[in-house]
Amino acid sequence: MRKMFLSCLMVSIMAVPALAGLNYPDIDVKGDLSFKSITADDYDSNSKTADKVDLVQLTADLSLSAELTDNVGLKALLRNATTQGVGSNGNLDSMLSKTDVLQVTLNVNDIAGKVDAVIGRQNIGAKKNALVYQCENGDAITLSTKCGPVDVTYVSVNGPANRDTLNAIMLGGKIGPVDAGLARYTGQSGSASANAVLDITVSGKIPVAGGIDASLEYAQQSGNKITVEKDATAMLIKLGCSGCDMAVGKVSCGLTYLNASGDEAGGDDESYSGVAPSLKLTEIVGDKDAGQKNDDLAYNTSIANRNAIVLNIGLAPAAVDGLNLGLAYGTYKTNEKVNNETDYATEINLTANYKASDAVSLSLLLAQMDPGKAMATTTDKAVKIQAGMKIGF
Repeated sequence: MRKMFLSCLMVSIMAVPALAGLNYPDIDVKGDLSFKSITADDYDSNSKTADKVDLVQLTADLSLSAELTDNVGLKALLRNATTQGVGSNGNLDSMLSKTDVLQVTLNVNDIAGKVDAVIGRQNIGAKKNALVYQCENGDAITLSTKCGPVDVTYVSVNGPANRDTLNAIMLGGKIGPVDAGLARYTGQSGSASANAVLDITVSGKIPVAGGIDASLEYAQQSGNKITVEKDATAMLIKLGCSGCDMAVGKVSCGLTYLNASGDEAGGDDESYSGVAPSLKLTEIVGDKDAGQKNDDLAYNTSIANRNAIVLNIGLAPAAVDGLNLGLAYGTYKTNEKVNNETDYATEINLTANYKASDAVSLSLLLAQMDPGKAMATTTDKAVKIQAGMKIGF
């Protein structure tokens, strides 16, 4: 039934341009082209094995939205992603066949004057910044309303990978100057028992030195895994100063701390896995956790048994309008020993991003990771060089 409904939504989206001159003139069309050239080497931490890759990734996104009637809208996101350097994309027909309807939703507002609904294939969670759950194309129903000062959201998701199911209820609001949230996620895959995560978030500004942005997220995971109980935790703390004007330009800085429990021998399973987290603190470690070198694509990460501290420094030079330079330095350890070691990795990232116009931006990334003995028995440095360009229209 859900597949049939989504198919009808997709047909409706494809018919929107044809209807533009008839009954539905309020159509918004946006898109962007993203180009990435990626060179990565020694991700296996062993220079004696040949694992160097050179990829050219072209991603084209087309976003369509239309107001069908009062309080009812239709949205779709189409994506074509092709990669040169891995296999062959063949002829033009083969490349065009890689176009997917990534998202397609029916948006209905003010149901009974109180409830907003998003129905269809949609994004849930923030990619590269989700401690518990992120899916960019889940078949879902999202209902949201406001009960006094509290925002209430209910999400029911099916798929796409493994046809996993997820139900979540999220509460959010302000406690004085602090934003607070409480969420309960319950995920289930196949015949396994439910995997539940209670997630608490608080964020606000610390009134010192012009204001420091601060956030804390704490997740408690429970559930039954056939023979043992799940009892795991994760905590994510972020501190940041958005910008201090200096002679050289605007300087920003940030500090991120992650602690995700690992499993001790015997007893409950204490290895934190969330439901489908997506978290990227530094480039190469994030890639390895996701098994994916391009974070424009699917990016769910494994973050169990991790203790990380990452320092970020940014500079927007006064001499070059639109240029932003960045440095990130991260140290990673394991909470429980792996290979009888706890040193996991250190990594440094250098970035340069230039906004040439409202539509065109350029980016450059240089990354180097030094693996520890807890990651691999061989400890050769891994490197990544990435150049990108994005054009919006």
